[in-house]
Amino acid sequence: MDIGVFLAALGISVLELTEAGAIAAIYHNIYKNSLPFLYAIAGVAIVLIPTFTVGRLIYLVPINYVLIISSVILFYFGYRLIRSARRSFKRIKRGKEEKEEGLSVVFTISAVEGLEASLVILALIPQSYLSSLLGTISAVFIVVALTAALKSQVAKVRLPHLKFVLSALLFSLGTLWLGEVLFNLDEIFLLVFFIVYLALNYIIIKI
Repeated sequence: MDIGVFLAALGISVLELTEAGAIAAIYHNIYKNSLPFLYAIAGVAIVLIPTFTVGRLIYLVPINYVLIISSVILFYFGYRLIRSARRSFKRIKRGKEEKEEGLSVVFTISAVEGLEASLVILALIPQSYLSSLLGTISAVFIVVALTAALKSQVAKVRLPHLKFVLSALLFSLGTLWLGEVLFNLDEIFLLVFFIVYLALNYIIIKI
């Protein structure tokens, strides 16, 4: 086993999947059941399973197409999140729609985090498939344990504020990925986009 590859796969997977676990824990506090965790697992699995079963063949799909489609999806869910956050801040309650929206948010965020992890894992697989796989599996167990241990603390995060920030993040990632396709933008612009979208979201909420 290649220890370096194992640690790299472990590290990136823990980093990305922890965010998915945190989102699921927050929505678990609303639903009072395991649905958010199941949607989080589905979101991560829909990306990571093809990563390890298809592996390097994923590169046969032009990356620009993947980025464009992913950007559109992120913009859509970013819009839904800020719309929902605005309703919450304005105290406009739509319970059923909020719940349905919540599960789609958990699934999408989890898939995005899984995708970010998979991009690194795909680069590690040629070095050592087994080490990459074991590192990722180990990360899953660590994240599950962390989520279970810290679930009550994470659940205290206020949902409208979370949606506000997540919306800006999704808009930023979508813009960055489109920028990579059209203008070959560097990832350093992500922070700039994030700040801009935070400001725009603030204006939207105040309108």
